Amino acid sequence: MSSENNTTPDHTLRDVSFAVVDFETTGFNPEIDRIVQLAAVVVNGHGEVVQSFDTVVKPENPDTYTHGAEHIHGISEQQVSNGMPLHLALQKLWDISNGKLFTAHNAQFDIGFLHAESERVGLPDRIDNYVDTLELSRRTDTEKTRKHSLEALCEHYGIELTNAHEAKADATATATLLMHLMRDMQVNNAEQVPQLFER
Repeated sequence: MSSENNTTPDHTLRDVSFAVVDFETTGFNPEIDRIVQLAAVVVNGHGEVVQSFDTVVKPENPDTYTHGAEHIHGISEQQVSNGMPLHLALQKLWDISNGKLFTAHNAQFDIGFLHAESERVGLPDRIDNYVDTLELSRRTDTEKTRKHSLEALCEHYGIELTNAHEAKADATATATLLMHLMRDMQVNNAEQVPQLFER
């Protein structure tokens, strides 16, 4: 079907790409804790998945690695030891994210770990703007009536989240959440996308 005469207000959103990222980590402090799993799901402004990548991550300097939070993410120390080396995993993540809008739920958490881990292996930091679905949820909750965890928002919007705290599942759910929040904000063309990373 030809789209030459397509004048719907959101047709240019198909040209906008979001790299929706999620990390599972051994704790909350990027200075001492480590990434053990990462995922990036690339979607366009219509929510269509165009690319994805996920892996368990093996620390680059295992002598300083302390396994933790397995009760949350379910990733064993044996799985970590067999994971993709950190520098390869991060390079693939940077490659898949290049030219896309970096997006995460509670993005400061993920960006903090991305900065720290990239520095450990000598990779450059390339995030300029980012979209935080946690910030967008708070911004659109004008009545201050809802909780803003990913799980609570998935329940609120009817988004399926079958394996919470699994990086690809969380990233996929966050990508779907982003589409709901964009509709709530009436972002329906590419020119309005910068509203998503206003702070």
